[in-house]
Amino acid sequence: MAPLDAPGRTARVALDALLVGPEPTGVGRSIIELVRALAGRDRGLDFTLLVTHPEPFAFLRENPAWTVRTCPGAAGGVVRKALFTQRRLPGLCRDLGLDILHSLQFIAPLRKPCRSVVTVHDLAWTSHPGILQTTRRIYYDLLVPRTLARADAIVTNSESTAEEVRGFAPRCAHRVSVTPFGTPSWVWEQARDEAQDAGESGIPYFLFVGTLEPRKNLERLLAAMEGFWADCEAAGRDADTVPRLWLAGAKGWNDNRLQAMIERLQARGRVETLSYCPPERLWALYRGSRGLVFPSLQEGFGFPILEAMAAGCPVLTSGRGAMREVAGPHAVFVDPEDVRDIRRGLGELAWDQDGNRRRIAGGRERARQWDWERTARTTCEVYARVLARNIP
Repeated sequence: MAPLDAPGRTARVALDALLVGPEPTGVGRSIIELVRALAGRDRGLDFTLLVTHPEPFAFLRENPAWTVRTCPGAAGGVVRKALFTQRRLPGLCRDLGLDILHSLQFIAPLRKPCRSVVTVHDLAWTSHPGILQTTRRIYYDLLVPRTLARADAIVTNSESTAEEVRGFAPRCAHRVSVTPFGTPSWVWEQARDEAQDAGESGIPYFLFVGTLEPRKNLERLLAAMEGFWADCEAAGRDADTVPRLWLAGAKGWNDNRLQAMIERLQARGRVETLSYCPPERLWALYRGSRGLVFPSLQEGFGFPILEAMAAGCPVLTSGRGAMREVAGPHAVFVDPEDVRDIRRGLGELAWDQDGNRRRIAGGRERARQWDWERTARTTCEVYARVLARNIP
């Protein structure tokens, strides 16, 4: 590999997107957004994207600064990806002549083949170990501390997660930088269509968006909804005006008790499950909803909050961590571990119309403040510091 200061030498950066599947959600969508933003203009770098599924990155085909390298050996789940990362990725990095490997999902090779940037999305498995599958939690327990110790730079996508990382790995604190995410680009594409229907149903409903898994705190949300419905009945409210709960998200894991609760409430006409929704349908759901309910236990960012705000949908979310940071002052905040407080927040979201008008107006402006070009720019600033060996 030629020295970085050689005449005409362009630094080579690879991004590890090996766990982004053909139908990405959550972290996978954020990686696609970051890559799209980085590729949107000349960054003065040669990029290689390491993938198991190239389909979500078809927009790179005509970009001369980007090469997509498919790595089928990493496909098939966390264990195979871990083995590929530790056994084969160091040699691949050397073959590619890389200057930086940016590992976008926590884990980098422990045998460091080049300079290393690592993205940490959250530390949920340390504070709430029961919200992750055992295999993934062990994977993180074994490899994340070692990865952080060896990284030249660590990036997070919120100040809240940055503080958690500094507390978790204090010796690495000086290497942590924040590269804030943006509002998902699909919402602005939907917002341009002013003819979009304002909703799908005349039935009032609250909307939850996300995978049906322990991290999302749905059991407490359902218990709070039952209390909210009881409050409305006691107050003599017309049942036709009381919001139901619609759940828009893929089926998760460890959900037997949750599914039993959902089925019981479905039988009473109080809950509806919608599974995965494509952007155009999700936009209509946000537009027609009385409010997004998102009292998650922990998030590294919180895209549904910004999606709802962009659609003019008021938000209830957890008053902690990245969720408060993303929403600013424009949401109903609750303690996600207190069913009574969630129940109180649901009543505020349902009936405080003046407050909702303020939250909608402020939320739309808030959503515009989170910009993917800023994400790309701050990410490249991290690369520049690593290449200059001037680690903050």
